[in-house]
Amino acid sequence: MLIAIFPGASLITTETKAVRHRAASVALLVTTVLTAIKFVVAFISGSVGVLSEAIHSLLDLISAGLSFFTVQHAIKPADEDHPFGHGKIETLSSLFETVLLLVAAGLIINEGIDQLRNPRELTYAWAAIAVILISLIASYWAYRHNLRAAQNTDSSALHVNALHFLSDVVASIGVLVGLILIKFTGWNIIDPVMAFLVAGYISFISIKQLIHALRELSDGPLPEAEMAQIHAIIHSYADKKSVGGFAMEAHDLRTRKSGAHRHIDYHLVVCGHMSVDESHAICDEMELKISQLLPNSTIQIHVEPCESDRQTCAAKDCSKISHVEWGTPRERGDIA
Repeated sequence: MLIAIFPGASLITTETKAVRHRAASVALLVTTVLTAIKFVVAFISGSVGVLSEAIHSLLDLISAGLSFFTVQHAIKPADEDHPFGHGKIETLSSLFETVLLLVAAGLIINEGIDQLRNPRELTYAWAAIAVILISLIASYWAYRHNLRAAQNTDSSALHVNALHFLSDVVASIGVLVGLILIKFTGWNIIDPVMAFLVAGYISFISIKQLIHALRELSDGPLPEAEMAQIHAIIHSYADKKSVGGFAMEAHDLRTRKSGAHRHIDYHLVVCGHMSVDESHAICDEMELKISQLLPNSTIQIHVEPCESDRQTCAAKDCSKISHVEWGTPRERGDIA
């Protein structure tokens, strides 16, 4: 029995740290400025749409402050107390930030209902329109910046930051349209209606992110697209002579993710007559290919010899292997 562990390209580079820090700083700065401006204009204009935006931005500010610290802590290397690294704190952060988005949606709905029951005349409409337009432009820029950083560094916290800004963009468009219509029609009911639409959109994207965060925290498998890549690499070794010999069967594939780090392990059956060096060479080749496609991966391969009778692998002549069986236990029908 041989267990080969390959950390892959799992080291977080200085450049990655800088990208994370810069994106989190941008998010914190933009949300601070926008929150302050929106609250001032909301109180002087009386617009529930602008107030809903201010509340949304306040929760965004809390979220941005939290992610500012977690994106740096999550990439710390594994230690004695955290042998699998600190990545889960980033997932916890993204979960909390998603809950804040749902809270924001609830508060916006509450403000909209209050506006319906107690209509308030909209004042300083042009000031409100100008602030929302500025917010729209700033939020879209911050959304693009955080989304690129999240994709480049595989950060769930920065991804949620980007979702916060995207929801700001959509909300700002809705509120802006509502304010312009109110300005020219005088229909104040448009204000709470737009607030309800914004709250509905925020709830929709929040629930999707909530499911993703809970899946990662409960050690669910990697996304289907990544699983397909891993299966493709493993299957490519079926009935194929590699650097050290033949790999015959792979089973019990397990994957999970912790922040930006992926953990992958499976069992690999090789010819029982292969040496440790030969079987280890196959593992090295497979691990390298997986880590090149999926960075920040720790790969563990449990090597097993073929059946003792050697009939299924023609041990003395591996070029005549007649039986190849690949896949997970469920795929092979071993389990229901």
